[in-house]
Amino acid sequence: MSVKEKEVIAWLSERKLMPSPELITHVVNHPEGLVLLEKSVESLATPKLFLSVSDLLVDEVSEPPKPVSRPKVADIPPVIIERQIDKSMSDGKLESFVSLFNDRFTTLSRLVRRNPSMRDAGTLSQLNPDEENQVIGMVSEINTFSNGKVKVAIEDKNARLNLMLNESDGVSLNLLHDEVIGVSGKLNRQGNMLFVNSPIVRPHLGRYREASRAEEPYIALFISDIHLGSGTFKENEWNKFVSWLNGEVDYHKEWIPNPGYLVVAGDAVDGIDSYPGQEADLSITDVWEQYSVLSESVAKIPNTIQTVIMPGNHDAVRLMEPQLPLPDKVIKDFGDNLTFTANPVLLDLAGVKVLCYHGKSLDDLVSLRDLSYDNPMAMMKELLNRRHLAPIYGAKTPLAPEKQDHLLIRDVPDIFVTGHVHSCGVERYNGILMMNPGTWQAQTAYQKMMGFQPDPCRAIAVNLQTFDTQVLDFNF
Repeated sequence: MSVKEKEVIAWLSERKLMPSPELITHVVNHPEGLVLLEKSVESLATPKLFLSVSDLLVDEVSEPPKPVSRPKVADIPPVIIERQIDKSMSDGKLESFVSLFNDRFTTLSRLVRRNPSMRDAGTLSQLNPDEENQVIGMVSEINTFSNGKVKVAIEDKNARLNLMLNESDGVSLNLLHDEVIGVSGKLNRQGNMLFVNSPIVRPHLGRYREASRAEEPYIALFISDIHLGSGTFKENEWNKFVSWLNGEVDYHKEWIPNPGYLVVAGDAVDGIDSYPGQEADLSITDVWEQYSVLSESVAKIPNTIQTVIMPGNHDAVRLMEPQLPLPDKVIKDFGDNLTFTANPVLLDLAGVKVLCYHGKSLDDLVSLRDLSYDNPMAMMKELLNRRHLAPIYGAKTPLAPEKQDHLLIRDVPDIFVTGHVHSCGVERYNGILMMNPGTWQAQTAYQKMMGFQPDPCRAIAVNLQTFDTQVLDFNF
């Protein structure tokens, strides 16, 4: 029995429902099977014990993007782009903002509702003053008081409601604007405030599960934030890394991905005008020349290593996320063994689902209690728990009002990788291998002012069959 089949059966078992074999097959093969099943169960006019395919709603779910398979350049499975933005549909109109937030709310509220305690959650406009109410909404206002109480306003598509919560024992609720939560509580006499008496329920991340594994022990190598063109770019260590990939350096040769995969999680070059006074820190002041030098360096990497490069906030693409792949003007100078993707992107590497996001929104999360740049793993957990890569709209992370929310974590990945904060970390969380490889740039004056303490010249290697990992340090 597959992992998906077990998940569907467990979901139905929690609700004391018996499925037909045909229903299980239909839901497992459907691109949004659990969503369709959940909507179908919610729409039942009368309670049922046995479910068949005929009980499912007519499919209203739009087809997800079709996976794009890159050309095979070595005797290993090709890189497959499972999900990313293909082209920008942002026109700045009010309708686009409405569509974006409706997509976010609809998707995340369904995930919140998968928690058994939120199964009977109603709309904010239909509350019962005499009973316990379960509600789901998007956070629009947060006010914290010195006595530990927190007043929060949430919204759904039709109404708005005030909540009163407590931060007990000094443990922060770590609420964010625009995240979707579920709560239970009782209304006050006036009917305009819900006093919450249960823990906050966030979008369902899924049960702890075994990761998908490659059939062979292929190696995937992850790096980030090369920042070629910066005056603090660690050129000697980078050249040592490229030589190592060619088998010319006697250091952990068993982890060389030859053949295998190399993923660059954004900021391949330092760019220009990325921060105030950057020009004084650059060794190459023309961004196109930075990419030209990068292409010459990357050309030295063996062709049997399938290389993926995604953009970051320093690259020559729009700053607003989701970011499109690097322009053709850049791509044309690179070889056929390179794949250029959007940011974020969901990849399939030999059957392993890899979610790559550069990580600009981590700048928003450092405002939360107990989170900092030197511990990216804690911030990545917060993103996974909210099933969104950039929960706050209008903060430090500029987000484009696309008609669809491309920053939603629609599929739970096997591997989740970010960059941006220049801190190296590896941790497993709820069956997901999280990592941030660090950077290839020494600390700049601006980074010092911003509190960035880099972990330079590191790469993280993963055996895609065993999920063994190795942090490789090229500071020698």
